[in-house]
Parts: sequence; C-alpha cells; structure tokens
Amino acid sequence: MMALWRFPEAVGVWLSLFFCLGSVVGQVAGSGAGPGRGHFSDGTDDRSYQLQALEAIALPVLQHLSQCTLHSNMINQTKPTAGSNIRCQSYRISSAFGRLLAGISPWLELGEDSSAEGKVRSQYIDLTMKAFHNVFLNASCGDYVNWTGCEAIIVEASYVGHTLLRMPSIVKAMPDDLKAAMAKNLQMTFTLGHPIGNNWCNFPSILQAGLWYHNLSDRTDRIYEAIQLQEEWYKGDGVYGDGVHFHWDQYNSYVMHPQLVDAVAVCALKNDTMGTKHPCLLKRMQRWAVVQERMIHPDGSFLIVGRSEHYRFGAFQALSQLALQNFLPSSLPRAKVRVALTGVIKRFLSNPDNFIDGWLAAGVNGHQPGMMNPYGDTGALYLVSLGLLQLGLPPNDPFWTDPPINCTQAQIWLDGADVGLDEAYDGPAC
Repeated sequence: MMALWRFPEAVGVWLSLFFCLGSVVGQVAGSGAGPGRGHFSDGTDDRSYQLQALEAIALPVLQHLSQCTLHSNMINQTKPTAGSNIRCQSYRISSAFGRLLAGISPWLELGEDSSAEGKVRSQYIDLTMKAFHNVFLNASCGDYVNWTGCEAIIVEASYVGHTLLRMPSIVKAMPDDLKAAMAKNLQMTFTLGHPIGNNWCNFPSILQAGLWYHNLSDRTDRIYEAIQLQEEWYKGDGVYGDGVHFHWDQYNSYVMHPQLVDAVAVCALKNDTMGTKHPCLLKRMQRWAVVQERMIHPDGSFLIVGRSEHYRFGAFQALSQLALQNFLPSSLPRAKVRVALTGVIKRFLSNPDNFIDGWLAAGVNGHQPGMMNPYGDTGALYLVSLGLLQLGLPPNDPFWTDPPINCTQAQIWLDGADVGLDEAYDGPAC
C-alpha cells in the first residue's frame, strides 16, 4: 500500500544523546540570523534551521522515553489558576509521546541513508521504536501508559493514530507483539465516554483510520460520524465550526482539516464510498492554508487569537500537511510556504526562553504560563511538532530547492508588491 501522504498519486553529525540546549537554540540566537525579511537563505539552510528545531523539541522526549525516565524527569507545568484540574498520571506521558511523533513521523519515514542527516535519523528511529515498546508493551516501565486511565486520553490516542498513517514503513517493521499490544490498548479508548459535539469527534475517527490502514482494526463507525458532523458544522470559506458554533482559534488546523482529510483519504485507499469526498474536503483545506500563510508576519511572528496558542507553530499543521502531501493550491507556491514556515521556526529558535532545562516552556514567545489552557500540561506543548511535517519531504524535493519567495505579508508591506485579489471559496457541500 502506498504511503498515505502521497495519496492519490499512483544536521550535521549526531550530537550527543546527552542533549545540550544551548548548542542548538543559542546558535541561532547569537548568529545574527534571526527572523525577518532578510531571511532569504536557500532551501538547504531552511531545512537546517527546521532540523535544529526538531532536535531541540524531540530529543529530550525520545531519549527519556527510551530509558523509561520521562515521567520522572519532565517538568510539570499547568496553568496557575488550574486548581485541582490535573490530568490522569498517564496523560502527560501519552501527550508528549503522541503529539511529538505525530509531527516528526514523516521525517522518520524517510528512513536511514548514508547522508549525515540519514545517520542521525537512524538514531531517532531507534529511540522511537524503544519508546513505542515502553509505552505499549513494557508494563514495568515508568512511562508505560494506561490507555483507559482517563477520558481525555482519546485525544492522545488520536495523535498516535495519525502517527501510524505518517510512518507506515516503520509501523510495518514493528514486532507483531508490539503491534498487537498497540492495537489492543488504543482500541480500549473507544469505550471511554467523550463529547462528540465539538472537534473531539475527529479523535476516534483518525485513530480508527490509522488502525484500519494497517489492518489492525476494521471499524469505521467513528470515521463516518466525524464526516457527518463536520459537514453539518461547515461555515463556508474553508472554515469549520467547533461544533455548531464558530470559534476564533486554530482548531481548524490543530484538528479538523488534517484529521478529517486524512481519515477520508484512508477511506479512498480502502475503496470505501466515503473516499469520494476527499477532493471536496481537500479544496476546503487548501483555502484554509491560504488564510494561514497570510497570518504569518515578515518578522516570523504570527496572529495569536483564541485558546491553545501555546502550541506555537503547531498551529500551521494544515499548511505543513499540504506541503508534505504536495497538495498546496496553485496560488500558494511551495517556496513561499517554506520561507514563511522557516521564518516562524527561526523566531522560535531565537528565543532561548522557549525552553526550561531542555523542556518546552508554557507560552507562545518564552515562558508565559498564563496563556496555557486550564487543562494543559507540559506534554501537551509538544503539539508544536505538527509544524514540522514538511521535513518528511527529502532534501532534493522542489519544496527545498525552489528559489525563495517572500511570504505574502512581506510582499505587501515590505516589497509593495501587487499580490492580486484574495477571494473567498464558495465550494459545494461535500
């Protein structure tokens, strides 16, 4: 079966596992290569910056998960006003695990090769396989997850489901006992009560899709449910309501577009009739991506509105996913998306206060714990990795090799360019 993200088409050397944050973040902060219009480096440099971000974010989590020490070492951050609203013990581990891997899995899927990056990636794949073993199969590990421990764990199970779609060859290479334990544990989350009157309807849907893709389950009821509900909540111009009502936030990107489109893509690959909705749903996602790119400012900052903005550039999952899948609309050149996303990532790297002792700090630009959701914790912050999906494109892909193009806001406000008219998308019902 072809890799899902191709549907429908038929950093240097390894740094020590004993991670040193200053060697990565400080390198950008002190280099004079910060965000802004003067960013115009080539695609090789852009990829290098994005790989630095991946390492700074991912390595501490994977290293500790591989050694069963994440729970005992990751700092615990909750909103100061959260009171007793504390998640179940397994939640922080499953959050960091699922959310991180949902973002870096396309890069892992590139596999090992003889390049310096490929050799580093081989080390990350090894850490990832150990992490899966400890989370799902090693009951004596301090990071073993009880997947029925609390209702909210369906959220993290969904990001594991999306991970299964984004690194199919790595999942295929897993031992049979690990795949069986993973399928059994993840399917137990379907028995938990959870709301379906908002974006949460997508969580069991993408989980079912991931399991179905690998023939670990043949259930599709939650996929059908999510498709029906999201269609009822579509507001027009590429935007879904979070339930009946529209909310100003980034959940169209964190959850709705990416999970809905990929679940329907699995339906198409399985020759299920729901798969015929994919082109229509994709058009809506493409319009949302156009809007997202226009949210990015010339200095690498971007529009902050609504809840969950402490997931930082994970807000651009929809844009990143379309770049990964070669589904960007014709009006949005891939080089423009590369420059825009690199600007955001460079700004993130330029502020060492985005980390506390190597862990992501609660906030958007530095340590701003008041901006956390009342139900948030440190593990949830690793949703930022969803803005790194484009690293699943190999270094010689045109996304990295095309000449740079300024982001739209820089073209308008700094270059004085006539970028043409931005028009609404009034497409049909799906």
